[in-house]
Amino acid sequence: MRRLVTSYRLKTLIVALAGLLMLGAPAPGQDRMVLGPRQFETDKSGNGAVLCTWSFYLSIQAETAACGLTRRPTDDAMDEAIVAIDEFILANSSLHPTRTMLDEFKRRAAESHLAIVQRQGLQKSCSRPDLEHFRSISPDQIRTGVKKLLELPREPVMNPCL
Repeated sequence: MRRLVTSYRLKTLIVALAGLLMLGAPAPGQDRMVLGPRQFETDKSGNGAVLCTWSFYLSIQAETAACGLTRRPTDDAMDEAIVAIDEFILANSSLHPTRTMLDEFKRRAAESHLAIVQRQGLQKSCSRPDLEHFRSISPDQIRTGVKKLLELPREPVMNPCL
């Protein structure tokens, strides 16, 4: 059952990110970050797919806020993880995004993800066991995982994703 729930969340994330990809490339001089083929390559470092983890934390952060759930120390650890991953992306991405571009990308990704969640029913989404499960992971486990994820400078990529 857990695999089915995780698979469902993964499909939702991939659909949201694919939707962002289909927005097209920015016009010259436009301040927009658009994922390209390099971001969908496979991580070969053994440390994990940075963009996959980032998108996962972003979706949990967005759902927690949309559902009005009481914040926990785990939510704070995910917020810290997102900030650390943001810095990694700014330092290592071949897209060379600015902070403004990255923040706008995150805003659009959250909106896209929440639109999918709302179509499926926000109440139903807010009470899903997988959301509770991921918000119950210990903050130390998140911090340790992100430290390992980001220890080697490399292109942030999406695959393999969960």
